[in-house]
Amino acid sequence: MPSWFNLLVIALIASVGVVWWNNSKARELAVAFARRACDREGLQLLDQTVELVKVRMIRNAAGRRELQRLYRFEFTGDAEHRDPGSITMNGQQLKAIVLPFKRDEFGNRVFEQPQEH
Repeated sequence: MPSWFNLLVIALIASVGVVWWNNSKARELAVAFARRACDREGLQLLDQTVELVKVRMIRNAAGRRELQRLYRFEFTGDAEHRDPGSITMNGQQLKAIVLPFKRDEFGNRVFEQPQEH
């Protein structure tokens, strides 16, 4: 086989490895951000529920292309309800965390308006 073919195969394998590593690092960060947001609100993150649901290419503030990832997760505040939340990340940076409600001073769930992603 020609040497250019070997180089192409090596480059392809390396590219797949880099993409896999970036995706796993982004998911780790998403889990950490979700855990912190839940802790801050007195909620329990059901961390096996963090899943990647959408990936798209965007341009960042510097005009460079990067991946935007949308993760969904579930949490509970009372062990009776499973509620959904979401995290949007641009590259490895947190863009937004959405929890559908906050707790009022009496501990009641107060639902917020859903936000578009």
